[in-house]
Amino acid sequence: MSRLILHIDFNSFFASVEAQANPFLRGKAFAVAGKGKGRIDREAGAIQGRRTSIADLSHSRSVVTTASREAKNLGVKTAMTTWEAQRIIPNLPIIPGDPRKYAEVTHRFLKILHEHCDAVEQFSVDEAFADITTVAGDKFGAILFAQILRSNIIKSIGETCTASIGIGPNKVLAKLASESVKPNGITFVDIGDAEIFVASRSLSDICGIGRRTEKRLKSLGIFTILQLRSAPIDRLIAEFGPHTGQFLWDVSRGIGDDTVTDSEGDDPKSVGHSYTFPHGLETENEIHNNLLALADMVAQRLRNQNLFATHVNVFARYEDGGGSGTSATLPEATNDGLTLFEYGLRSLLPILDLDRGIRLLGISATHFAHHIPSLIPEHSDRYRRCITALDAVAKRFGTGAWHRASTLNTIFLERVSGWHYDHE
Repeated sequence: MSRLILHIDFNSFFASVEAQANPFLRGKAFAVAGKGKGRIDREAGAIQGRRTSIADLSHSRSVVTTASREAKNLGVKTAMTTWEAQRIIPNLPIIPGDPRKYAEVTHRFLKILHEHCDAVEQFSVDEAFADITTVAGDKFGAILFAQILRSNIIKSIGETCTASIGIGPNKVLAKLASESVKPNGITFVDIGDAEIFVASRSLSDICGIGRRTEKRLKSLGIFTILQLRSAPIDRLIAEFGPHTGQFLWDVSRGIGDDTVTDSEGDDPKSVGHSYTFPHGLETENEIHNNLLALADMVAQRLRNQNLFATHVNVFARYEDGGGSGTSATLPEATNDGLTLFEYGLRSLLPILDLDRGIRLLGISATHFAHHIPSLIPEHSDRYRRCITALDAVAKRFGTGAWHRASTLNTIFLERVSGWHYDHE
């Protein structure tokens, strides 16, 4: 019996997430853009009560990362510059991209898959493969599972975040199937129909055949899947090498990998926080207080995930657009904010140019361990109990519920993703 591999691919992902978070965008043409040169960080908030408005953002040098379905229908495309998009649709709303918001939705749909599937492999921020052989059993069960999955996504994320789902005996066919009916389609490809289904697609539809490979294939007189299938494998290997040549021969016949590598439980590569200020920081005292507050936020996230870092990275961006950054190795794995701060500050201060004004500060922890380090004087039982209690307070009331004395005047406004706050 062949395996049942599901591929889920969200439609106009960034735009649909923004529309779910903001009802006023639903049914309208708009585009989501990345950060243009000179743009103030979207997460700019306030320090000592001052606020930076989203209206201050500049997208004149940004590109469209995703357009809403309504904008796509009028000709706006991904990778188009925002000024080109607004030439097609005058006054087209340009929404600043919010990676944190998208990561939250990714987390939610991956959680749904992990709860029900044999294995789940994230393919990108809006795509994933899942082995549903056991849970589905057969074609009927697979289609029923896809419908239930769609219903659960609506409940957990919202009706505007639609996804196309493909099911097949391997990952190649599952992905081709999900892309064959958009938006919001469910497509099943049986192993007996694999060759016919693949032949109905174009070369550019195949994940792994990019523009360069397609151009080289066409230079060989290969313009369709059927022509690729007729090409001798020796010729493909001679032209593209053993790996790519074998892949092209296999994919033209619907042959592909049916192993889904479960990624659940993988540790993050880093945990960090950065903050863009509405004014440049110019004194060591300002650097000290704000970096300490950021370090405490990083440490709280480390403790929530039971992680201990052995390296700390710190960086600063100046008002003129330049920046400085460095890293330090910690003497012992830690998830204590004060320790992260001390080593970070000690590394950063010597390379800072305060005359240029610090517009952004950031600190991140990397190289994680799960063991609990030995107790050293500054990590006494009393200290640990105090930190544990403060974590509980922050989790319930927010990151601003408590402050160290030296950071009382340091105020970070919580960011709202459309689903939750920083501390949730």
